[in-house]
Amino acid sequence: MKFHRVLLFTSIQMDITPIGDDLHVLLTCGGENRLGCTAFSTPLPDTDPVECETSVITDVENPEDLFCPYIAENLCKKTGQRVLCTGGIFVEEPDAHQIDKLYENIDEMIMDWVHFLD
Repeated sequence: MKFHRVLLFTSIQMDITPIGDDLHVLLTCGGENRLGCTAFSTPLPDTDPVECETSVITDVENPEDLFCPYIAENLCKKTGQRVLCTGGIFVEEPDAHQIDKLYENIDEMIMDWVHFLD
């Protein structure tokens, strides 16, 4: 399922695909789509609320280093599923307000997915 937001400074899209009992998220944002980070979150057994362990692989220091682990961990905690997030974000020198807006919209898309499952 695709979730898309258009912001004043960029657009952001999350494609969430169930794979068996797991989830794959492809995060794209900005004019230069690229893959720069992968984060894999797995729920820890017997934790309530759900806690996750997250592994991160990055190519270079990019803003997506922040967003893929955030998405994987939050979806894992909300669904109890293993989540792999692969992402590429390109926003030229984002300021604090733009970063906040990206997080706000990512949170909305995560909740849209959770509500879709209900």
